[in-house]
Amino acid sequence: MERVEVVEYTDAVCSTAWGAEPLLRRLAWRHGHHLAWRKVMGGLVGDASTGKPDWDRVRAAEPMRAYWKRVWHLTGMPFPNPMHLMLRSTDPLGQAVKAAERQGQDVADAVLRRFREQIFVFGIGPQTPDEFAAAAAAVPGLDVGKWRADYDLPEVAAAYRADWQETREPNDYVRNLKHDSPMNGEVKHSEGHDRYALPTVIFRGPGGEHTAAGWVPYEDYEAALEAAAPGITADARSDPTPAEAFARWGVLTDKELSFLCGEGAKPPAGVVAHEWGEGIVYFTAAEAKARGLVEAVDA
Repeated sequence: MERVEVVEYTDAVCSTAWGAEPLLRRLAWRHGHHLAWRKVMGGLVGDASTGKPDWDRVRAAEPMRAYWKRVWHLTGMPFPNPMHLMLRSTDPLGQAVKAAERQGQDVADAVLRRFREQIFVFGIGPQTPDEFAAAAAAVPGLDVGKWRADYDLPEVAAAYRADWQETREPNDYVRNLKHDSPMNGEVKHSEGHDRYALPTVIFRGPGGEHTAAGWVPYEDYEAALEAAAPGITADARSDPTPAEAFARWGVLTDKELSFLCGEGAKPPAGVVAHEWGEGIVYFTAAEAKARGLVEAVDA
Protein backbone atom coordinates (compact mmCIF):
# COMPACT_ATOMS: atom_id res chain seq x y z
CA MET A 1 0.00 0.00 0.00
CA GLU A 2 1.36 3.41 -0.94
CA ARG A 3 2.18 5.92 1.77
CA VAL A 4 -0.23 8.71 2.63
CA GLU A 5 1.13 12.25 2.79
CA VAL A 6 0.37 13.94 6.11
CA VAL A 7 0.85 17.70 6.41
CA GLU A 8 0.57 19.10 9.93
CA TYR A 9 0.28 22.88 10.38
CA THR A 10 1.48 23.69 13.87
CA ASP A 11 3.37 26.00 16.21
CA ALA A 12 5.14 25.33 19.50
CA VAL A 13 3.27 28.02 21.42
CA CYS A 14 -0.20 26.93 20.26
CA SER A 15 -1.99 25.39 23.25
CA THR A 16 -4.43 23.50 21.03
CA ALA A 17 -1.58 21.95 19.06
CA TRP A 18 -0.01 20.99 22.39
CA GLY A 19 -3.36 19.52 23.39
CA ALA A 20 -3.41 17.40 20.23
CA GLU A 21 -0.07 15.75 21.01
CA PRO A 22 -1.63 12.61 22.56
CA LEU A 23 -3.92 12.22 19.54
CA LEU A 24 -1.19 12.67 16.96
CA ARG A 25 1.18 10.41 18.86
CA ARG A 26 -1.46 7.67 18.74
CA LEU A 27 -1.97 8.27 15.03
CA ALA A 28 1.77 8.05 14.37
CA TRP A 29 2.12 4.93 16.50
CA ARG A 30 -0.79 3.06 14.95
CA HIS A 31 -0.34 4.11 11.33
CA GLY A 32 3.13 5.66 10.96
CA HIS A 33 4.34 2.80 8.77
CA HIS A 34 1.92 4.08 6.11
CA LEU A 35 2.53 7.82 6.56
CA ALA A 36 4.96 10.37 5.10
CA TRP A 37 4.61 13.12 7.69
CA ARG A 38 5.66 16.76 7.25
CA LYS A 39 5.35 19.49 9.85
CA VAL A 40 4.73 23.06 8.71
CA MET A 41 5.72 25.74 11.21
CA GLY A 42 2.86 28.22 11.12
CA GLY A 43 4.30 31.24 12.91
CA LEU A 44 1.42 31.87 15.31
CA VAL A 45 2.83 35.07 16.87
CA GLY A 46 4.67 37.59 14.71
CA ASP A 47 5.38 40.22 17.38
CA ALA A 48 3.34 40.25 20.58
CA SER A 49 4.74 43.67 21.51
CA THR A 50 3.22 45.48 18.53
CA GLY A 51 1.30 48.50 19.81
CA LYS A 52 2.38 47.74 23.39
CA PRO A 53 5.42 49.89 24.21
CA ASP A 54 5.58 48.57 27.78
CA TRP A 55 5.36 44.88 26.79
CA ASP A 56 7.84 42.62 28.51
CA ARG A 57 8.26 38.89 28.87
CA VAL A 58 7.51 38.73 32.59
CA ARG A 59 4.31 40.80 32.58
CA ALA A 60 3.01 38.96 29.51
CA ALA A 61 3.43 35.57 31.16
CA GLU A 62 0.54 35.53 33.63
CA PRO A 63 -2.25 36.44 31.14
CA MET A 64 -1.12 33.57 28.92
CA ARG A 65 -1.03 31.17 31.87
CA ALA A 66 -4.63 32.10 32.70
CA TYR A 67 -5.74 31.57 29.09
CA TRP A 68 -3.89 28.27 28.78
CA LYS A 69 -5.49 27.04 31.99
CA ARG A 70 -8.87 27.39 30.28
CA VAL A 71 -7.58 25.38 27.33
CA TRP A 72 -6.34 22.68 29.75
CA HIS A 73 -9.95 22.04 30.76
CA LEU A 74 -10.63 21.18 27.10
CA THR A 75 -7.52 19.17 26.22
CA GLY A 76 -6.23 17.75 29.50
CA MET A 77 -2.66 18.68 28.59
CA PRO A 78 -0.56 20.75 31.05
CA PHE A 79 -0.57 24.51 31.22
CA PRO A 80 2.44 26.39 32.65
CA ASN A 81 1.95 26.75 36.38
CA PRO A 82 3.60 29.16 36.92
CA MET A 83 4.51 30.84 33.64
CA HIS A 84 7.83 32.64 34.08
CA LEU A 85 8.71 34.14 30.69
CA MET A 86 6.58 34.62 27.59
CA LEU A 87 8.11 34.79 24.14
CA ARG A 88 7.60 37.84 21.95
CA SER A 89 7.54 36.01 18.62
CA THR A 90 7.36 32.42 17.43
CA ASP A 91 9.26 33.23 14.22
CA PRO A 92 12.73 32.55 15.71
CA LEU A 93 11.44 29.35 17.28
CA GLY A 94 9.95 28.15 13.99
CA GLN A 95 13.20 28.89 12.19
CA ALA A 96 15.07 26.90 14.85
CA VAL A 97 12.88 23.88 14.09
CA LYS A 98 13.63 24.24 10.37
CA ALA A 99 17.35 24.39 11.19
CA ALA A 100 16.99 21.15 13.17
CA GLU A 101 15.34 19.48 10.15
CA ARG A 102 18.74 19.59 8.45
CA GLN A 103 19.73 16.85 10.93
CA GLY A 104 16.66 14.73 10.21
CA GLN A 105 12.92 14.89 10.76
CA ASP A 106 13.10 12.85 13.96
CA VAL A 107 15.60 15.32 15.42
CA ALA A 108 13.42 18.28 14.42
CA ASP A 109 10.35 16.62 15.91
CA ALA A 110 12.22 16.10 19.19
CA VAL A 111 13.33 19.75 19.24
CA LEU A 112 9.78 20.94 18.62
CA ARG A 113 8.49 18.73 21.41
CA ARG A 114 11.18 20.07 23.76
CA PHE A 115 10.10 23.63 22.96
CA ARG A 116 6.51 22.71 23.80
CA GLU A 117 7.53 21.13 27.09
CA GLN A 118 9.65 24.16 27.96
CA ILE A 119 6.59 26.35 27.47
CA PHE A 120 3.72 24.26 28.82
CA VAL A 121 5.48 22.31 31.57
CA PHE A 122 8.34 24.55 32.69
CA GLY A 123 6.79 27.94 31.91
CA ILE A 124 9.55 29.44 29.76
CA GLY A 125 8.86 30.58 26.21
CA PRO A 126 12.24 30.18 24.49
CA GLN A 127 13.18 33.22 22.40
CA THR A 128 16.95 33.38 22.06
CA PRO A 129 19.59 30.94 20.74
CA ASP A 130 20.79 30.27 24.28
CA GLU A 131 17.22 29.55 25.42
CA PHE A 132 16.70 27.26 22.42
CA ALA A 133 19.86 25.34 23.33
CA ALA A 134 18.80 25.05 26.97
CA ALA A 135 15.40 23.70 25.97
CA ALA A 136 16.97 21.14 23.61
CA ALA A 137 19.75 19.95 25.92
CA ALA A 138 20.77 16.34 25.19
CA VAL A 139 18.20 15.78 22.42
CA PRO A 140 19.35 12.47 20.90
CA GLY A 141 21.12 13.00 17.58
CA LEU A 142 21.19 16.81 17.78
CA ASP A 143 24.54 18.46 17.06
CA VAL A 144 23.93 21.73 18.88
CA GLY A 145 26.89 23.57 17.32
CA LYS A 146 25.76 22.70 13.80
CA TRP A 147 22.17 23.54 14.69
CA ARG A 148 23.10 27.00 15.92
CA ALA A 149 25.24 27.65 12.84
CA ASP A 150 22.53 26.39 10.49
CA TYR A 151 19.97 28.70 12.06
CA ASP A 152 21.63 31.69 10.37
CA LEU A 153 21.72 30.16 6.88
CA PRO A 154 19.64 32.01 4.27
CA GLU A 155 18.13 28.72 3.10
CA VAL A 156 16.89 27.97 6.61
CA ALA A 157 15.25 31.39 6.86
CA ALA A 158 13.71 30.75 3.43
CA ALA A 159 12.42 27.33 4.53
CA TYR A 160 10.71 28.85 7.54
CA ARG A 161 9.25 31.66 5.47
CA ALA A 162 7.88 29.08 3.02
CA ASP A 163 6.16 27.31 5.94
CA TRP A 164 4.78 30.63 7.16
CA GLN A 165 3.39 31.39 3.72
CA GLU A 166 1.94 27.90 3.21
CA THR A 167 0.05 28.22 6.51
CA ARG A 168 -1.57 31.36 5.09
CA GLU A 169 -2.95 29.59 2.03
CA PRO A 170 -5.83 27.59 3.55
CA ASN A 171 -7.60 25.11 1.30
CA ASP A 172 -11.21 25.36 0.18
CA TYR A 173 -12.39 22.91 2.84
CA VAL A 174 -11.18 25.22 5.62
CA ARG A 175 -12.37 28.38 3.88
CA ASN A 176 -15.89 26.92 3.70
CA LEU A 177 -15.90 25.31 7.15
CA LYS A 178 -18.54 26.59 9.57
CA HIS A 179 -19.01 25.22 13.05
CA ASP A 180 -19.05 26.48 16.61
CA SER A 181 -17.04 23.87 18.50
CA PRO A 182 -14.29 25.05 20.88
CA MET A 183 -11.03 25.88 19.11
CA ASN A 184 -12.77 25.32 15.78
CA GLY A 185 -10.91 24.81 12.53
CA GLU A 186 -12.45 27.65 10.53
CA VAL A 187 -10.08 29.94 8.66
CA LYS A 188 -8.36 32.30 11.08
CA HIS A 189 -7.49 35.95 10.56
CA SER A 190 -4.35 37.26 12.25
CA GLU A 191 -1.88 40.04 11.59
CA GLY A 192 -3.59 40.88 8.30
CA HIS A 193 -3.62 37.36 6.86
CA ASP A 194 -5.94 34.37 6.57
CA ARG A 195 -4.40 31.14 7.85
CA TYR A 196 -5.12 27.62 8.97
CA ALA A 197 -6.23 27.04 12.54
CA LEU A 198 -3.53 25.22 14.47
CA PRO A 199 -3.31 22.35 14.42
CA THR A 200 -4.69 21.44 11.03
CA VAL A 201 -3.74 18.07 9.54
CA ILE A 202 -4.22 17.26 5.86
CA PHE A 203 -4.12 13.71 4.49
CA ARG A 204 -3.43 13.10 0.78
CA GLY A 205 -3.67 9.71 -0.82
CA PRO A 206 -5.42 7.75 -3.59
CA GLY A 207 -8.76 8.80 -2.10
CA GLY A 208 -7.91 12.47 -2.48
CA GLU A 209 -7.27 15.21 0.08
CA HIS A 210 -9.01 15.19 3.45
CA THR A 211 -8.63 17.73 6.25
CA ALA A 212 -8.95 17.57 10.04
CA ALA A 213 -8.94 21.21 11.12
CA GLY A 214 -8.58 22.69 14.59
CA TRP A 215 -9.45 20.85 17.79
CA VAL A 216 -11.07 17.56 16.77
CA PRO A 217 -11.52 14.16 18.42
CA TYR A 218 -9.05 11.40 17.58
CA GLU A 219 -11.66 9.63 15.46
CA ASP A 220 -11.64 12.52 12.98
CA TYR A 221 -7.96 11.90 12.23
CA GLU A 222 -8.53 8.23 11.53
CA ALA A 223 -11.61 9.02 9.44
CA ALA A 224 -9.62 11.49 7.30
CA LEU A 225 -6.80 8.97 6.92
CA GLU A 226 -9.22 6.23 5.90
CA ALA A 227 -10.88 8.52 3.37
CA ALA A 228 -7.50 9.39 1.88
CA ALA A 229 -6.59 5.70 1.48
CA PRO A 230 -9.57 3.36 1.91
CA GLY A 231 -8.67 0.26 3.90
CA ILE A 232 -5.47 1.70 5.37
CA THR A 233 -6.65 1.86 8.98
CA ALA A 234 -7.26 -1.90 9.08
CA ASP A 235 -3.48 -2.36 9.29
CA ALA A 236 -3.02 -0.51 12.58
CA ARG A 237 -0.37 -1.44 15.13
CA SER A 238 -1.58 -2.42 18.57
CA ASP A 239 -1.40 0.41 21.10
CA PRO A 240 1.91 0.62 22.97
CA THR A 241 2.69 -0.75 26.38
CA PRO A 242 4.06 1.83 28.81
CA ALA A 243 7.57 0.45 28.24
CA GLU A 244 7.15 0.82 24.47
CA ALA A 245 5.74 4.33 24.84
CA PHE A 246 8.65 5.58 26.95
CA ALA A 247 11.15 3.90 24.65
CA ARG A 248 9.59 5.78 21.73
CA TRP A 249 9.04 9.22 23.29
CA GLY A 250 10.90 9.59 26.58
CA VAL A 251 8.40 12.08 28.06
CA LEU A 252 4.68 11.55 28.53
CA THR A 253 2.13 13.62 30.37
CA ASP A 254 -0.37 11.75 32.51
CA LYS A 255 -2.96 12.42 29.77
CA GLU A 256 -0.67 10.90 27.16
CA LEU A 257 0.12 7.83 29.24
CA SER A 258 -3.54 6.99 29.75
CA PHE A 259 -4.59 7.90 26.21
CA LEU A 260 -1.83 5.93 24.52
CA CYS A 261 -1.54 2.96 26.84
CA GLY A 262 -4.99 2.71 28.41
CA GLU A 263 -6.70 3.99 31.53
CA GLY A 264 -4.82 2.99 34.64
CA ALA A 265 -1.52 2.50 32.81
CA LYS A 266 1.52 2.90 35.05
CA PRO A 267 4.99 4.07 34.02
CA PRO A 268 7.75 1.45 34.08
CA ALA A 269 10.40 1.30 36.79
CA GLY A 270 13.00 4.06 36.66
CA VAL A 271 10.69 6.68 35.17
CA VAL A 272 10.73 10.02 37.02
CA ALA A 273 7.52 11.83 37.95
CA HIS A 274 7.49 15.63 37.85
CA GLU A 275 4.62 17.52 39.48
CA TRP A 276 3.78 20.48 37.28
CA GLY A 277 1.14 21.96 39.57
CA GLU A 278 -2.07 20.29 38.44
CA GLY A 279 -0.79 16.83 37.57
CA ILE A 280 2.25 14.79 36.60
CA VAL A 281 4.61 14.61 33.64
CA TYR A 282 6.74 11.47 33.40
CA PHE A 283 10.36 11.47 32.23
CA THR A 284 12.76 8.66 31.52
CA ALA A 285 15.91 8.93 33.62
CA ALA A 286 17.85 10.34 30.65
CA GLU A 287 15.20 12.97 29.89
CA ALA A 288 14.94 13.93 33.57
CA LYS A 289 18.70 14.36 33.76
CA ALA A 290 18.67 16.57 30.66
CA ARG A 291 16.09 18.86 32.33
CA GLY A 292 17.88 19.07 35.68
CA LEU A 293 14.91 17.76 37.62
CA VAL A 294 16.82 17.59 40.88
CA GLU A 295 13.64 17.72 42.96
CA ALA A 296 11.86 14.99 41.01
CA VAL A 297 11.03 11.72 42.74
CA ASP A 298 10.85 8.23 41.34
CA ALA A 299 7.39 7.23 40.19
